[in-house]
Amino acid sequence: MTVKIRFDKEVREYAKGEKVKDSLLRLTETALAEALGNFHRRMIVLQGESMNKAKLAGILAGACAKVLSSLTDELIARKLRDESEEKVGVLYATDALGEGTFGRARYEEFRKHFDILAGENAELTRVTFKYTSDILGRTFDLLILDLSYDFSPNDLGRIIETVRGGGLIFVLTNPFEKWKNMWTGFHKNLVTPPYTIDDVKKRFNRRLIRKFEEHEGIYIVNAENQKLLKKPEKNRSQAKLPEREKIDVPDEIRFPRELYELCLTNGQVEVLKNLEELIENDGMVVLTADRGRGKSVSVGIGVVGLALSSKRRRFRAVITAPELENVQSLFRFAKKSLEILGYKVKVVTEKNLIKELYAKGIGLRYYPPTQGYKKNADVYVLDEAAGIHVPILHKYLEKPKVIYSSTIHGYEGAGRGFSVKFLKKAKEKREFREIHLSVPIRYSSGDPIEKWLFDVLLLDAEPAPLTKEDYELIRKKEVYFEEPELDDWFENDREDLKHFIGIYVLAHYRNRPSDVALLADAPHHEARVLRLKNGKIVCAIQIAKEGGIPKGVIEKMAKGYKPRGNIIPDMMVKHHYAKEFAKLKGYRVVRIATHPDAMDMGLGSKALELLIKEAEEKDYDWVGSGFGASEELIRFWIRNGFAVVHLSPSRNPVSGEYTAIVIKPISEKAKEIVKQANAEFRIRLLDWLGDTHKDLEPEIARWLFESPFGEAVDYPVHLTKTQIRRLEMFVGKVLTYDTVVDAVKPIVKLYFLDGWMKPYLDERQILLLIYRVLQAHTWEETAKFIDRTPLFTMIEVRDIIRGLWYYYKHIIKGFSG
Repeated sequence: MTVKIRFDKEVREYAKGEKVKDSLLRLTETALAEALGNFHRRMIVLQGESMNKAKLAGILAGACAKVLSSLTDELIARKLRDESEEKVGVLYATDALGEGTFGRARYEEFRKHFDILAGENAELTRVTFKYTSDILGRTFDLLILDLSYDFSPNDLGRIIETVRGGGLIFVLTNPFEKWKNMWTGFHKNLVTPPYTIDDVKKRFNRRLIRKFEEHEGIYIVNAENQKLLKKPEKNRSQAKLPEREKIDVPDEIRFPRELYELCLTNGQVEVLKNLEELIENDGMVVLTADRGRGKSVSVGIGVVGLALSSKRRRFRAVITAPELENVQSLFRFAKKSLEILGYKVKVVTEKNLIKELYAKGIGLRYYPPTQGYKKNADVYVLDEAAGIHVPILHKYLEKPKVIYSSTIHGYEGAGRGFSVKFLKKAKEKREFREIHLSVPIRYSSGDPIEKWLFDVLLLDAEPAPLTKEDYELIRKKEVYFEEPELDDWFENDREDLKHFIGIYVLAHYRNRPSDVALLADAPHHEARVLRLKNGKIVCAIQIAKEGGIPKGVIEKMAKGYKPRGNIIPDMMVKHHYAKEFAKLKGYRVVRIATHPDAMDMGLGSKALELLIKEAEEKDYDWVGSGFGASEELIRFWIRNGFAVVHLSPSRNPVSGEYTAIVIKPISEKAKEIVKQANAEFRIRLLDWLGDTHKDLEPEIARWLFESPFGEAVDYPVHLTKTQIRRLEMFVGKVLTYDTVVDAVKPIVKLYFLDGWMKPYLDERQILLLIYRVLQAHTWEETAKFIDRTPLFTMIEVRDIIRGLWYYYKHIIKGFSG
């Protein structure tokens, strides 16, 4: 079907009365025709300082809504729009809608004109950037995106992807020349002592502006004089409405046919067919796709299919993802699937997000990744699995029926990182079926707005490929350390920027667009790279300069004030009362990652060594970092000479890890403070392990006790004469452990606070002392932990304590009392 996209007489008369140029109307008609004809999206950027941009957006969007409304039946028939969407969906997104705000004034100017032209043909939704999670899972035909003052890059990616093919995006901006040099609300949040707003860069906005100008499918208009600054090459307003690809539902299916008919691509059909294998058999299915390919939708439909095919009276599904907002599409289509089949669905929400779905005999419930595997369920679904920490992903491997779904490119996580870090090892434990979805569902392949979004937010960044010659350079450590020129990287679109971000993507960091903007604009954030001699980046480091805080701010910190940035100085002031430390200057390593194809080759340690050398040459006092405390990472930092000074009291809900903070002191003043802080931390950890950190993995705890200073902590231990006698009777096999715990613990504490000259214990003995004595687990739990019998465990603990007692008894002071 071919249609001519032309605004009707009423629209043209109204536009003429509001002095809208015919050339702007024709541009919009052409853009809409191109969008509909290709089932792509188009963008019109309206730049200006006055209310003209909001007025023009109202007129143009209202006119487009009338056209789209006239095509509704045909678009539904071609499955280009859902049959339940009778009205044109319009989204208005801005920074503020409060009374008296400029954002509200622009919205009201837009609305005045939009309502007149669109009438009852459209359903308008308004949202502020702060609450963009409210629109997740929804799809719109038109978007008005007001970037005049403030926006978060995270919001940009989230909002753009709500627009379907055949839709238009109107972007309201300041004049580009002004925008290039102005600060936004996002910038103000980057200010941290001792920096001011004048120190904040504007690289990200300049990159965004340049990408508007470079990419196809984006048209730019000066809203003040309505001059077309960038327009289509051909002025066509004919649109041949496309058809969706023909869906081939297999003849033999086990899920209800109505569920298959919800699929928009044959890839989704393949997903359902594979999930049918889980009806009677245990198994694991892995689903990967770029953003917007319908993987979450497929899983939502498939879980309902499994529930209806189950022979159980009650079917339960655990749904998990890094955040509740990640699974809204899954829940929405699970709900739709149940309703199509005639079920009455109960929905439980949290902050306007679906958290639970219930129908007769069926329950789907979201849990954070660290909780889901502890629940009993018939199937476990991990959506956006690339954003979940690998040790947590492994917990779900033990489940009989499990579905992993992961984005390949996108800010939720990296599918290739997911493959490198997790699937490689998962294959050693169990077999699984892997499905990849490539066809978009909201719009057709080749959509120029998707290309623009991936480019501007670096969602498809990957590291440079390595050759045999590169590996030889790595083995010989023919590398050099460099501070890249970020102005050059961002202004000139260097490939190095993509390679740098690409290393983080594949290193399993949870990457978000705002992370790129932080690197670009924050005054205290800088990049460092380790390059091969041929220039390839093999290690990426992002650092934040911290410390050097004015005395007045330090006093406020001591009373509870938390300055932006300065994470390590703030912790040292609040947890160690080290006000002097906040005056010192240091580098906090925000991220450090090695090229995924060159892991375990010493590059990370080499990069740290050179970073410390640089800090020393620049008269910095320390280098530190904060990270999720896995055994691998703690060991890495300890072996590179860093001292642990803090451990968070609770686990991160996504990674399931406690956050550790480590510092490598450089100046003498820093060494004095950090040495004392490390000693204090080790003393605290002794008691925390029996309480706050009772569930901390002993393999991690043993490394937390290691110190680069090599000296024993000055921590006198006193036992009464009676305690000493009872301890002697315990090692002499007269009394049992449970009757002398009070005398045993001080001896064990001495061991973990000792320096390099402490008595030798093998790894298993060290872990045994932590698990049984410091964490006070039962004999049965401890026996299971070391894979021995309770009796053997009791004997081994006695033997270890006997050795420690004979070593330390000469320094124990008994007293009567």
